[in-house]
Amino acid sequence: MGTSNYLVRRMTERDLDHVMAIEQQVFTLPWSRQSYMSELKNQFATYLVCDREAQLAGYIGIWVVFDEAHITNIAVDPKWRGQGLGRVLMEEVEKIARQKKALRILLEVRPSNHAALSLYHSLDYMETGRRPGYYTDNGEDAIIMTKLLF
Repeated sequence: MGTSNYLVRRMTERDLDHVMAIEQQVFTLPWSRQSYMSELKNQFATYLVCDREAQLAGYIGIWVVFDEAHITNIAVDPKWRGQGLGRVLMEEVEKIARQKKALRILLEVRPSNHAALSLYHSLDYMETGRRPGYYTDNGEDAIIMTKLLF
């Protein structure tokens, strides 16, 4: 099954029960509901969700400050993985970053997250640095990946 029959839209407070369920499933260091509430009110942040077959299947967040965009979070419900929704979400926030005149977009990813690394490389993100011990659950470094937008 491809990525047809999906809808990407702005995240709202009504989505948070579903977002938190996915968050708990996929992250060892999940964000809190309050963190998302704050992000939804943040003037620099944009959070999107992807609905598939009337279910929230994934979400992504981005901050754009001056000429730089930062992907804060991305997750796809495990039952919807492998269908291109992560790519759809990434492409949507890249459009937002370009509209807001960001020159580059960056993110952090665990070296052990091979699926995410593969996706980011396929979208032309380059490894540009590391944050030693970034992930506090196991001390894993974060790989910083960057893509030039213009």
